[in-house]
Amino acid sequence: MTYILGARCSDGVVLVGDTKVTIEEGADYAYGKKITMPLTSIVMGSSGIGGLYMEFQNRIRTAILQIERRKKIEEGYVPEITTPEEFSVLVSKVIREMHEDYGEDRHLILSNLMIISAMRIGSPNAQLTVFTPYGYPEPVNEKRAIGHGEPYGALFLKKMWNKNMTMGQVAKLGIFIIKFIQDMKLDNSVGYDREFLPQVFYIPDIVIPEGFDTKLSECTSQEEYNKAWIELYSKYPIQELPDEDVQHFINEVSPKISDVENLFRQGQFKI
Repeated sequence: MTYILGARCSDGVVLVGDTKVTIEEGADYAYGKKITMPLTSIVMGSSGIGGLYMEFQNRIRTAILQIERRKKIEEGYVPEITTPEEFSVLVSKVIREMHEDYGEDRHLILSNLMIISAMRIGSPNAQLTVFTPYGYPEPVNEKRAIGHGEPYGALFLKKMWNKNMTMGQVAKLGIFIIKFIQDMKLDNSVGYDREFLPQVFYIPDIVIPEGFDTKLSECTSQEEYNKAWIELYSKYPIQELPDEDVQHFINEVSPKISDVENLFRQGQFKI
């Protein structure tokens, strides 16, 4: 079970997720990372029963390694996935293979597995996609949350999110929702602890500088051309925020949650 928020922001795409993992068929819980980077250009989050989404992530990593090994043998180099469509096909294939392998137990996939992925492949702009339990990709143009905690954050997203928000602003909102769910005890399957704080990934858009096309046209070799792109991309790294930055967000939103709690505690919110 999970709460992961993905949003298309004014400066890129952000993913924010909790780290509480239910185990032993919901009888207990632990903590771990639910958002991973299977490739340097792809960030992927999964929701569902702990063992199920971990298996999905392992299958994706294995499938990518198999592609790279085959290409290395056939062509002498190790490529990455080069288009969003290529990765979408791979994810869909893995999910459908899981359906076949699970057989009569495939209902566990249909009721528990959701995938959200942010990519920056073949374009300077980051893209956000959700994969259904059937393996179908659904592009996300604004925002999308997945996981058991999604209904509890819907009100805040509806009232507080807007398309002009930056990745940092949405990250703070996502952390507020996760902390609100945990502190208000709305869903025991969503939360974090001191060792595993919420995860935040920034997938920024690439801003093409003025005159860059001229610079490319003046390149005298493919190596020089590639170097120019690498230098530009390095200025906009895909990154997971360090714990210090995440803790700063937590400290900023904590008083807001206390304000809501006080409304109820003092009887100021009445119907």
